[in-house]
Amino acid sequence: MAAVQVTRTELVSAPDQTWSREDAEVTPKTRGADVRLAIHDTSRLEWSVSVPMPANGETDYAIEVDLEVPAHVLAAHSPWDQLQELARLDQPNDTAPSVATVDALRWFAVGVAAKVARAHDGFGRHARLAASPFANDDVASHVAALASWIRAAESTLVDARRRLESAPPSVAHEARLADEYLSLRLLELLAGAERQLATVYDRAEHATPDDPATRRLAGCAPLFADIGEIIADALCREMHHRASAGYLEADADSPQGLERYLDRASQLKKHFQEVLFLEAERFTVTEKWHAIVTSVIALVAWTVYFVGDLYIQHGHLSEHIGSSVVVLCLLMGLVYVVRERIKEIGRTWFASNVHRFYAQRIARYRAPRKTCPSRDIVVRARESFLRTNETRPDPLNPRSGATIAITTLRYRHQGTLEASPTLGRAGISRVKHVFRYDLSPLFARLDDATKPVPFVDPTTRRIRFTQAPRCYRVPVRLVARVGNDVASEERGSLVLHKRGLERIDLE
Repeated sequence: MAAVQVTRTELVSAPDQTWSREDAEVTPKTRGADVRLAIHDTSRLEWSVSVPMPANGETDYAIEVDLEVPAHVLAAHSPWDQLQELARLDQPNDTAPSVATVDALRWFAVGVAAKVARAHDGFGRHARLAASPFANDDVASHVAALASWIRAAESTLVDARRRLESAPPSVAHEARLADEYLSLRLLELLAGAERQLATVYDRAEHATPDDPATRRLAGCAPLFADIGEIIADALCREMHHRASAGYLEADADSPQGLERYLDRASQLKKHFQEVLFLEAERFTVTEKWHAIVTSVIALVAWTVYFVGDLYIQHGHLSEHIGSSVVVLCLLMGLVYVVRERIKEIGRTWFASNVHRFYAQRIARYRAPRKTCPSRDIVVRARESFLRTNETRPDPLNPRSGATIAITTLRYRHQGTLEASPTLGRAGISRVKHVFRYDLSPLFARLDDATKPVPFVDPTTRRIRFTQAPRCYRVPVRLVARVGNDVASEERGSLVLHKRGLERIDLE
């Protein structure tokens, strides 16, 4: 199997780092979109799509998300009020010619953090490949790659700190913040690596003779133990650096200390990543065209009223009613009511069907002012959020004719990504859209999170009760297309209960 050499400038890898062909196949495509489904917190589902920026001209892309919710648990709400959307620049470089200004330091820090994040992804990828039953005899090479990812990430941080030390005194405080922020990113990498390694090591320790995959892992258990030592040594060095710098640490025995630690980490992340976020401009189509649509509908309604009034007063109908003022007033009142009803129906129809002609909402995203003073428009997008009631065959017996009612929430995003020479020179290669949808309106209508379930105690032969979790599953589908490329797709089932979101099981 041929190996593919990966240099440090490509993916933070050490000079002697090599990838197998399987690794190259899972590397994100240059033109394709990267998609991800996840749970952001106990109430919000998150999906993200990373779209490559064109070198010149424009690139069209589309994002589609479907959620199938049981109709009886979905309360009436506005989907737009529950949706949070962020757009940010992705994968900046860390080759800033100077770190003499605050903005240059922030760009440099997020560039280094992106490299550390790619090292984290690379470690997880090789860990999964090492535990895969299709790894054959390549486990040792994957284990060696695990060590390379840790060493490369630590080396990247050492080089970054050397650059930060050369920063002028005028930005010394920002350089210290950058060092603390990058330290937290390395701690996240080491913690995630240790968790992934523990999963693989646990499989190796519980190997069975009948399973060749786990038996092969058992033979590599000493290698995994060596990786654990490498992670522990890197963690000790980083904790020593943090202690000497006087950075805030997490204290497992102090809830207040943990709260301060998380708050500090959140502030640092927002402080540095603020330079990446695009400036959003959004408006709904109904609001923008409200005056025009209202005027047209009012003109139609007034025409009906005017023609009806002429017909009643001067047409054949007046000859029959004679001087009956009561009948005339009733008829004129009826025409007036019809006018108001036409206006109401017209506005409702337009608001419900505007997505068929154009979109429900328009969004524009401009480059950050500090990065691009001209504030170039990077993304133009049309969005729609639809809610439809459908039926599905009963899963217990689809042939019985029984059905279940569901409500499908469909989000559609059609955008155009425009080339920006300024961002291209800054090393920006992709734009990442992050969406978070709040599902808390569902929780109030769900059954209790746990329910008592009877079982027979084998010792006493009496019925006892245990609390069993009561969960619901919501199918989720995410599809992204870039130009004419093959769509990137992610499917899964969102598991939730009355207390919130539990997990998402990806297919």
